[in-house]
Amino acid sequence: MAEGFFGELADKVGYPFNQIPVAAFTNYGGGFTQASLCGCIGTAAMCIGSVCEPDTAKKILGELENWYKVQEFPMYQPDTKLPTTVADSIICADSVGKFMEVSGYEYGSPERKSRCAGVTGDVTKKMVELLNAELA
Repeated sequence: MAEGFFGELADKVGYPFNQIPVAAFTNYGGGFTQASLCGCIGTAAMCIGSVCEPDTAKKILGELENWYKVQEFPMYQPDTKLPTTVADSIICADSVGKFMEVSGYEYGSPERKSRCAGVTGDVTKKMVELLNAELA
């Protein structure tokens, strides 16, 4: 998510977006390594906050978080057909836990990794839609 968002802005706008080390977002995965806040929500918060005034950023992030809680994930599934689940939460442990409970896949499985990659794609798409609607 960070590479796509900040990479595009770096190419099209340049500074200050070409100064953001996107590798720093690696630690957001796995709920910031502690199964806390979903890493794609944390990354989205940073992306949104980098291009919006604080009040607008809070509004967009709130809309994104509310959508995340009720959306069936993953929608984007390019590799395989996985079961979908509704997280009812923006917490990684809740979101991934529900998926693992329904699917039977373990945390380290390729299917769980594919699920989280799909969720990240879904959240990125929705974030860009919300930004475009607000800032266009």
